[in-house]
Amino acid sequence: MSDFPFRFDKPRPYQDIMMSEIKSALSEKRSILVNAPTGIGKTDASISAVLEFAMSHGQKVFFLTPKISQHKIAVEVLSGIRKKFGLAISYIDIVGKRNLCVNNKINFIEGESFYRGCDSLVKTKKCSFYSKAKLKGSVDEVAQYAGLGHNMFFDACFSKGICAYEAASDLAKESNFIIADYAHILNPYTKAAFMKRIAGRLENSIIIWDEAHNILGAASSYLSATLSSYSIANAQKELAEIDNRLDITYLEFVLESIAGKRLSGTANAEAYFELEDMNSFMPSGIEEITEQFEKAGLEYVSKTEAKRSSLSHISRFLSALSGADDSCARIVSRRGRDVKLSITSLYPKEPLESLKEAYANVFMSGTLLPLEMYKELLGLKDAKTANLSSPFPKSNKLCLVDSETSTKYEYRSVENYKKIAEKIAVLKNRTNGNVAVFFPSFDVLDSVYRHMGRQVEYIQRRDMRTSAVESMIRDFKSCSDSLMFAVMGGSFSEGIDYSGNIIKGIIIVGIPLERPNLELNSKIAYMNKLFNGKGSEYAYIIPGVVRAAQAAGRAIRSESDRAFIVLMDKRYNWHLYRSLISNFVSVSKSEDNIRSISEFLGKATVTGKAKSE
Repeated sequence: MSDFPFRFDKPRPYQDIMMSEIKSALSEKRSILVNAPTGIGKTDASISAVLEFAMSHGQKVFFLTPKISQHKIAVEVLSGIRKKFGLAISYIDIVGKRNLCVNNKINFIEGESFYRGCDSLVKTKKCSFYSKAKLKGSVDEVAQYAGLGHNMFFDACFSKGICAYEAASDLAKESNFIIADYAHILNPYTKAAFMKRIAGRLENSIIIWDEAHNILGAASSYLSATLSSYSIANAQKELAEIDNRLDITYLEFVLESIAGKRLSGTANAEAYFELEDMNSFMPSGIEEITEQFEKAGLEYVSKTEAKRSSLSHISRFLSALSGADDSCARIVSRRGRDVKLSITSLYPKEPLESLKEAYANVFMSGTLLPLEMYKELLGLKDAKTANLSSPFPKSNKLCLVDSETSTKYEYRSVENYKKIAEKIAVLKNRTNGNVAVFFPSFDVLDSVYRHMGRQVEYIQRRDMRTSAVESMIRDFKSCSDSLMFAVMGGSFSEGIDYSGNIIKGIIIVGIPLERPNLELNSKIAYMNKLFNGKGSEYAYIIPGVVRAAQAAGRAIRSESDRAFIVLMDKRYNWHLYRSLISNFVSVSKSEDNIRSISEFLGKATVTGKAKSE
């Protein structure tokens, strides 16, 4: 494979195949979807193949990930290639503006409030970091750190007093390769500004989408927003703190009026509402009111140094409401005293149009099955596909189903959670090494954790910041005999390389299916119309199984890794779920799971009873 700039001595056979498939697609100006097993080195293969083609055709490359934590491996690949071949590859690792903000007067603010505050400081020339970044030669002072990752680049810019985002954007203009987040291209609210900042054009670019099974969910989230009684009450407090006379009491009336019109008298209910329901109670047009909330939110964070603003949150909701079309669901719900309005994207048509703008896309994941489904969902009928088998010995992985438990709603009880906790404890005690347990939700995680106590050394919490996630992953990797609790579909279960066989066992508790509600039903119905009655499969069942498969794939990262996987839910033995999960992992039968696992781990001397189906 001398055609490809590969950082190691030679690619593995499956990397070889993947690079050839990508090169073939690019030569035909076609996108490609690659399903490749976790651990074979997809990042190395994709970057080497795309880089070879892009450099010979004068194209820019974007490597996009759904999480910041996944940037590191791409930086390492490019650094290795540049060092080995001495190629003049210029690359930059860019994260969101807030994560690159070195101004301590504003970088603690969260959400939309940060961007409003940043714009205000820049326009009034009150940000010395931005001003210095605009001085001739300033960016040159930190250019040498561009290839070391966003954290090192941030530190260098901070020490020089230069805005890291401005410096990174300037360097990106001349870069061959940009490592960034999905939001930079998929979020319609930020895409145009980002592309203008880096003077880029997608039609002359190749985009690599890492963990591509996440694209639809991420794109939909950028178009969704909420407004609740709670956020209105907080907004009123914010106005009082800054002595702003803006009257927003009518919003409480709006929520109660819509709820009264659309909902039954029950304490917990949900229904659809229309834009007209909102407009009929508003004192003026939505655009004017949106601007009022935007200004008030900026005033609040500027005067109080608060991290976030409910006023800005309301502004974001009103903006989403005015732009919502038939691809969004408008839902009003009541939970006790709290009334909430939600704008939910059912299918992100606008963001997905960006895929068609690029010269070509490379979509890759260890769970991009069924390939034809993703091809249809992404709207790329002419795209090529490649499904690579696992190169790792099947005997190094034992996957079993525990049919005595389930997290199906009707089985959720204190007794059931206690039983799950006891089973986890037994499995951990039989394992000389780290065990990771992944749950379908934080609610289930917390319910089981109550019965585990101090046995769990590492636990994922709601709304953990990136720095906390990276710290916990680093600490867990440094241990040799610990227990970790995390949720499926989160930062600990996808895109993380637990190399060196540091995980000896993975327990998948339940199936991470979305909770049935009006939003899910709306999505299924909308996709039924778009995709010939496949809404339930595409929007509900397959995404849940994919999240479980992603978590199950965290243990086996090389040919020598050995680990057991326990699917702790009787539904994995049902035909539908068994057939889907079998796309990703070979499930075995066992008369005694504990005995089979002990024998697999080498703790028993007799032949195990597990046999592959």
